[in-house]
Amino acid sequence: MSSPIRVLQSSRVACIALALDILVACAPTPTPVPTRAVTPRPIITPQVVITAQALPTPTPTRATTPAPAIAIEPDPHARPTTSPPMPTPLPEPPSFLQEYISRLSDLSHLPEMENTITTQFTSRNWVSHEHYFDWFIDDGNFIGPNYGYIAEDGRRLPYQIIAGYDGKPEYEIVPRVQGPGVITRIWFAHQQHESVNNPTDMSQDEEWSNWGNLGAVGNIRFYFDDEPTPRLDVNIKDLFVGKHPFPAPLAAFYASANGGNINYVPIPFQRSIRVATTGRPRMMQIEVKRFHADLAPPLAAAGTTGNPLNRNRANTFRSFTPTLSPGEQAALDQAAQAWQTCTPANLPEFKPFELAIPHNQSGEVDFNQPGTIAALRVRVPRGMEDSVWMQVFWDGDAEPSMSASLRGMFSTTELLLPYRALPLGFIDSLTEHLFYINFPMPFESARIVFLNERAETLPLTVEIAQRETVPGAGNARLHAFQGTRRMTAREDAGDNYSVIDVVGRGKYLGAIFSAWDLDRRALNGPLDPNWRFPYLESNMDVWVDGRLALPGTGIEDDFNASYYYVFAGHPGYNAKYCLAGLTLLDYSTPKEPSSQYRFYLNDAPEFNDHLKVLVQHGNKGNNLSVTYSSTAFWYQVK
Repeated sequence: MSSPIRVLQSSRVACIALALDILVACAPTPTPVPTRAVTPRPIITPQVVITAQALPTPTPTRATTPAPAIAIEPDPHARPTTSPPMPTPLPEPPSFLQEYISRLSDLSHLPEMENTITTQFTSRNWVSHEHYFDWFIDDGNFIGPNYGYIAEDGRRLPYQIIAGYDGKPEYEIVPRVQGPGVITRIWFAHQQHESVNNPTDMSQDEEWSNWGNLGAVGNIRFYFDDEPTPRLDVNIKDLFVGKHPFPAPLAAFYASANGGNINYVPIPFQRSIRVATTGRPRMMQIEVKRFHADLAPPLAAAGTTGNPLNRNRANTFRSFTPTLSPGEQAALDQAAQAWQTCTPANLPEFKPFELAIPHNQSGEVDFNQPGTIAALRVRVPRGMEDSVWMQVFWDGDAEPSMSASLRGMFSTTELLLPYRALPLGFIDSLTEHLFYINFPMPFESARIVFLNERAETLPLTVEIAQRETVPGAGNARLHAFQGTRRMTAREDAGDNYSVIDVVGRGKYLGAIFSAWDLDRRALNGPLDPNWRFPYLESNMDVWVDGRLALPGTGIEDDFNASYYYVFAGHPGYNAKYCLAGLTLLDYSTPKEPSSQYRFYLNDAPEFNDHLKVLVQHGNKGNNLSVTYSSTAFWYQVK
């Protein structure tokens, strides 16, 4: 449905300074403080109202009354002159795999809740005081009591070495998971090609420099639906090198993914899934989403209650096979093409709204009828983005659901760092800054407010692409929270940085995460001077409804890389990708700042009661004093 839009400008008081937790919102560079970010509140009394023309609504076809028919007596001896019309066959509905692949390029369905449970199988060490031991160094590590996975009921269970279908040992890295479900993300790392842990410098060896010796893992085997033999039994490198049906850049390997081997092609399973390798893995993260039983065809046929979205999928849900249908292949081609430029498919046309916001005033764009913002872009003259805040109010709420500095909403608060991801990004040019967000934003009504705390009038252009809300997404509201905190050195693991901690129901979409002002003085032993960015040994953990659903194995691992972003800064290597990347890693200063981003699409974990995202802070390499800042994004169901 189209929505009338109005553009407003309003007066606003000057800088805000709160006693105790002081934040001067008009400072050109916000200073991290040990509490949640304090954001200015706009004055909503408008000075200027500009009513924009509503977006066009399709005109329904008007029904007409047919003319009365004239009865004609048929000639019984006449031969038929034409054959009876053949019925037009209905198009075959897209398979679940085709639908899920399409969601890697078309984000319109992202706000839908799918009724899923997420479990991530990792090489996490659960008891070591040194968090950098999140890897399997030998078989004893793999099956030992310090490792394992967190089951849906919260228990920590061990991995196993078992006999494979050929009688030879296998390392079972995903024990049997009951279907229906889908593997949404696979990440592996093995060894760094140039490291003090290697007996010699292997940086010139192709297997090590291009792959980090990943081939030592051997084959990876996917057992579907309790079948005795694996449908997929391939060398593990085939998952990441761009071979069919895992094309680049949906899949990327060590030298093309900043040290991480990553695959986002969905792998659905109907009855069950089990994954094993013929060689011992070293570091891994495999995310599995399990649908509740209302996806199963018998329940759908019986007309049981449940998620209508899943019941509609029931007849098209099949376990993965490398032989794709034409529709699945077309969706895969489109997704791979979209990831080449990190540009979503099927975006509606943008409409611009010009604002000229005086000092200490606000300007806003209002939507007064339901709809969805498919994408939003903000254009600001170069160098005029500081001291500008953005707030979004849904459905007449008094408090903003999205509130951050313009830098913090789209990039990094402390320093403008350009990058281009599929859902979010910041593009710099000689004349302007362009900030964009492609997360769909459903609403009943909306106010998008910009607060100018610069000394001069701010010319700002808001470009909005709007579409009707897709079924099942109408109750989801996009939220964003910007926070920062100084983490102080401590000898225990008793304190963590909170990226987000929220109650309710929704879906986690990811975060921009930065570290600043590292103090390398350790309380529990000296650090090797060659050990730079030691805080990257911390894990970013996603807790869902009280369970650690996505346990991390190291910050850079959790952002799809490995070994402290091993290729960062090397000529010819990229560090920024469509869903995760690195925008800053500064070796030139002992303060060792970094900034990284990761966003979620099919792998977005859903929560029903409570979402909590924590960054570990506790022992030696990651117990140092450091300032963390972040902006988190999630959907919350109203």
